[in-house]
Amino acid sequence: MALTVKEVINAKPLAKAYKLADANGLYLYISPTGSKSWRCNYVRMSKQATKTFGLFPKVSLAEARSAHSRFKDGEIVEKKTSDFATVSEQFLRIKLPKLSNPKHQIQFAETLSRFAYPAIGKMTVNEITRSMLVELVQAIERKGIIETAYRVAGRLEMVFDYAVDAGLIQSHPAAKLTRVLPPRKRKLEMASIQPTADEVKKLLSAIKAYEEPVLRIALLLLAHTFVRVGELVGWKKSEIIYTDQVWVIPEERMKTRRPHVVPLSPQVLALLKELEIFNAGSEFVLQSPVKSNKPINESTPLDVIYKLGYRKKMTAHGFRALASTVLNQQSSFKADVIERQLAHKETDEVRAAYNRAEYLSQRREMMNWWSNWLDAAEAC
Repeated sequence: MALTVKEVINAKPLAKAYKLADANGLYLYISPTGSKSWRCNYVRMSKQATKTFGLFPKVSLAEARSAHSRFKDGEIVEKKTSDFATVSEQFLRIKLPKLSNPKHQIQFAETLSRFAYPAIGKMTVNEITRSMLVELVQAIERKGIIETAYRVAGRLEMVFDYAVDAGLIQSHPAAKLTRVLPPRKRKLEMASIQPTADEVKKLLSAIKAYEEPVLRIALLLLAHTFVRVGELVGWKKSEIIYTDQVWVIPEERMKTRRPHVVPLSPQVLALLKELEIFNAGSEFVLQSPVKSNKPINESTPLDVIYKLGYRKKMTAHGFRALASTVLNQQSSFKADVIERQLAHKETDEVRAAYNRAEYLSQRREMMNWWSNWLDAAEAC
């Protein structure tokens, strides 16, 4: 027999929780604290589950019945869309916007579509077993692409974590999947020249002798600002605040997902002035010499470094290592100031907020010191 509004209102809490049945599986759950919630039980992936529609009186009896009806109508559709590929696409819609690098977004999605979908894409997530996933990642490893195997294993685990959080499954077979793979080769640090004035002089001289002006200036900017390559090549003119002589990189372009301030030394401002003839009409600071209103390619700085004869000796990322070493060993600036300018992620949120506000004047002084150090090294 269906509930009436009066029965719902008059339902009193007892020492133990209890239910009042309505119709078609909907019921009112009354807790010992007196809260009343609308619920129904159903089977999902061969397991018992509970759906909650809200608390009374915020959700009325009529509203609960309507929500319950819509939910029952949607159960069949939901079962049809619980295959691994569909669940992965749902996960990717949440995950990909959090990745700052567009290239990484593409790679993340392609890893699943290329290596996972052919084997398990059409299977429902509760049908996929541990042995299937072990065979999947080990088959990739047998092809000699062990780093890819590790990436696939990690991304499978993330998709299945999402499926658990979404209530599609209670547990999953991809937990710690990387342990079935052989150990990875130890990743070597990014190559960087020795932090001596003589080595820096040779590198800067080689850069300044490079004929293509935009790429030459790009490497010099990388040396003076020691930002990440992706942050440099995507640099937009609108991010520069000339009145304060700073470059503010928005959070969506930062690896740490926080905006980052780069004080601009006089040397950097001079390089920006030199670029004006090449980037007129473009929104980008480092306008591509070959593509209209597009920045230079992210891989181009490293290509130029290799052309200059520095393969295995220096990388684009190596300018960060060089600046960090010199600043820590040869300057009087505090380690926290240096780390803040390197935009390394702070684990302490309160400390991070404090450092962002407190260290800006010191970072401005430090960036001027660094540019002057580079000039002195080149002149020695």
